[in-house]
Amino acid sequence: MSRKTIYTSALLGLFLLVAGCGSQKGKTVFTAGPGSGDNVGTAPETGTYTLYTSMSENPTLTIKLNQGDKLGFRKSSDGRIEAVYAVNGEEKTYPFDKGTTQVYWKVE
Repeated sequence: MSRKTIYTSALLGLFLLVAGCGSQKGKTVFTAGPGSGDNVGTAPETGTYTLYTSMSENPTLTIKLNQGDKLGFRKSSDGRIEAVYAVNGEEKTYPFDKGTTQVYWKVE
């Protein structure tokens, strides 16, 4: 593979990664990718939170959270990314397919 092809592929991948996050409504509050470790914290404000993958402009999940509710991402035992959130104090997870490369929690 030529250097030009590698360079072009790398730029395209970077563009898709940045475009995915920027094309969706809301402010990004948590993100995770294949090399990310656990990143679980709390919702910074009360509002509507949406869960996106980098390849979709449409949310995978939409929930209402209060400031301080659990929110973030972690790795499952088989290495997949899982979204983590709490509704009324009950922890819930949303497991992504193994091929999912980048995910975002956004607040509107």
